[in-house]
Amino acid sequence: MAQRSVSVARALACVVTLLVSRSRAQLKQTSRFGNKPFVTVWNAPTQDCVRHSVNLNLNMFDIISSPNEGFYNQNLTIFYKERLGKYPYYHGRQPVNGGVPQNSSLLEHLSTMDSDIERYMRSRTTNGLAVIDWEEWRPLWIRNWKDKQVYRNTSRRLVSERHPDWTETKLNREAQFEFEQSAQRFMVETLRRARNSRPHSLWGFYLFPDCYNHDYKNNRANYTGRCPDVEISRNDLLRWLWRNSTAIFPSIYLDQMLTSTDRATKFVRSRVKEALRVSELHSNNYSLPVFVYSRPTYSYTFNLLTQVSNLFPKEQESTSAQSQSPAFLC
Repeated sequence: MAQRSVSVARALACVVTLLVSRSRAQLKQTSRFGNKPFVTVWNAPTQDCVRHSVNLNLNMFDIISSPNEGFYNQNLTIFYKERLGKYPYYHGRQPVNGGVPQNSSLLEHLSTMDSDIERYMRSRTTNGLAVIDWEEWRPLWIRNWKDKQVYRNTSRRLVSERHPDWTETKLNREAQFEFEQSAQRFMVETLRRARNSRPHSLWGFYLFPDCYNHDYKNNRANYTGRCPDVEISRNDLLRWLWRNSTAIFPSIYLDQMLTSTDRATKFVRSRVKEALRVSELHSNNYSLPVFVYSRPTYSYTFNLLTQVSNLFPKEQESTSAQSQSPAFLC
């Protein structure tokens, strides 16, 4: 029941908007979304509504949907941590699949992946979106803070067990190196195997890129929404991820405290701008399509979004080096 609740909650984040930056070459994939600059994808499990005599007809809204197919063969397939291979993570204090990427079997993970993809994307020619939703750890060591500190601590312990005589500085340096190298390899090889298995789908990781512009909580009066320079630099370090993805899937979920404020506009605009920057700079010969996760309610509530307008002011549109769709759905 808990897992279903999580799945339904994420599925209710049912609107994914597509913003396409100026392409330098044609995409290699043949996507069912064609060349539309803006598209809405509905991924809520609305087949349950039929049992309550609630029939949803989304055709009038020009929404690409698959509400009667559950988690199988959808226009948008989400792979949660337990649905794709053997993703290493911690459940509380208990390690699952080795806990950290350097302590897990990549070969076993990739082998298991094949059957999972066959289960959820049954046709090799499927050409929808495929989102890998791994949120337990982040591939950059410095970004594993708070409850993700366990991945740093475990990495240090593994090195210390092999080298009990090392200094703390040397131990930390090696722990970071081993974690980041293994995390990179784990994510890159996952994308490569996935793309080889379903080459016509657009693959990427949910929440990448992020820009951590949440200082609206402590800086209400002077909040600009701008992504911190250090986070932009860290996104540049993920060049390997952008080069192996065929789409990117950032999030613009809004906190309740942003209701009807210009801070919401600034928050969203900066996150989309950073995603478009990444798509332009770090792809191979073309700009990655950007699919922005939105939802009809504020985060962790059932309160519907209020109208947020003017996300891309005309003066920014005219001077931007990126071609952004002025249409945007929150």
